[in-house]
Amino acid sequence: MATVIPFRGLVYDIARVPDLSLVLAPPYDVISPERAAELRARHPHNIVRVDLPEGDPPARYADAATTLSGWIESGILRRDSFPAIYVVAQSWAARGMEAKVRWGFVALLRIEEEGSGIVLPHEDTMDAPRRDRTDLAEALRAQVSPIFMMHTESNLSVTRALQAYDRRTPDRQAQDAAGVDTRVWIVADPVGVRAVCDGLRDHQAFIADGHHRYAAARDLRERLRRSAPPSSEPRSFDHMLAYFCSVESPGLTILPYHRVTRGLEGGRYETLLQELADDFVVKRFAFEGRDHRGEQIRRRLRALAAGGGASMVVYPGGDGFAALVRRADDPSPLMSDLPEPLRDLDVCILHRLILEPRLGIDADRQRAGDALRFTSDVDQAIDWVDGARGQLAFLMQPPDRARLMAVAGMGLRMPQKSTYFHPKVPTGLVMQALDPIDEVHSVPEGDARVIAS
Repeated sequence: MATVIPFRGLVYDIARVPDLSLVLAPPYDVISPERAAELRARHPHNIVRVDLPEGDPPARYADAATTLSGWIESGILRRDSFPAIYVVAQSWAARGMEAKVRWGFVALLRIEEEGSGIVLPHEDTMDAPRRDRTDLAEALRAQVSPIFMMHTESNLSVTRALQAYDRRTPDRQAQDAAGVDTRVWIVADPVGVRAVCDGLRDHQAFIADGHHRYAAARDLRERLRRSAPPSSEPRSFDHMLAYFCSVESPGLTILPYHRVTRGLEGGRYETLLQELADDFVVKRFAFEGRDHRGEQIRRRLRALAAGGGASMVVYPGGDGFAALVRRADDPSPLMSDLPEPLRDLDVCILHRLILEPRLGIDADRQRAGDALRFTSDVDQAIDWVDGARGQLAFLMQPPDRARLMAVAGMGLRMPQKSTYFHPKVPTGLVMQALDPIDEVHSVPEGDARVIAS
């Protein structure tokens, strides 16, 4: 089982920063340069100044560390007095979806050895982001962005324990630019903490979002262990800041990650469609009338999903696009060595049958991160192609929860950035200080404690 414990969170002092909406930010890997500039201009203490610092390494890491320590010394950030978990409810209404509420909580997750089968990943990682996150966290001596964990549970017992806090006034609240409302309850009562943490006993935990940050935390743990004084107790750096949500939660929403290629030779689209005729049924479509082009593609993706089978859309720019539907009788040897949970997955088909053999974007180029751009937004993918910031947009279907859990449960990996969990948990909502002499302990016993917000 995964080990989940409360901790003394590093948080914004709302007496100094009453409107948290001004200082929180999305996770670093979904922030464009333009968006980062907007967040920096929004408030002098926006967390993006720490989590996504400007400049080149190693100076950028040192500058971020100086900024963070200055905020702590000045009282902009403070540590809570008692170990706690942080119950989080996020409410939103995404385009084309009914309004939802997702319940979860933030706590510490013990970092496990790779291959232990305790904390289960489902995606590969890329080298550059992993190094970046390791070096930044080492400079900061802090984790400022929680990874996103899914957990199994019996009879929604943990989710119901979290939802009970809806009767109380939240300790913190913020709303982002997309209209996602985030409420937080600080729970230091040992009874309440045990009801949640112990509720995960004997249940599996899967990394949903944050594979690079988790891998980086393991790398940093090894660095800090070499310099820390000996201790028989686990330390703060033996753990990862994590947000937990039940796989059964009705508010859990998984979106696809679309791909846009970079650095291809011109005119590749027509040749590619001809080459794919053996593996796919290729159907061309022209944009109709004045309907929004992104919405026309989304409608086509929904129609493809309703038809069943693996499918995707490719957009080359211009007046039309093509739908690719995998032939049910396709005997391609390029897929034969994949286990069943991966063999019929759209994103694996894209990589095995298109990106690697036909476009030359092999595993090394994928890990290097210079051949593909990723987005969950169809409109943004279209804009990248139209703005000559990419050549071909591959627009995907989202994987379902059962398939994702099957992949992780078998110790398998999807290609990097195969899933997008919406909404993101804000960076800066609650953080963990990494102190080499800061020991952490198990779920506390004793009387109820209350942390003043």
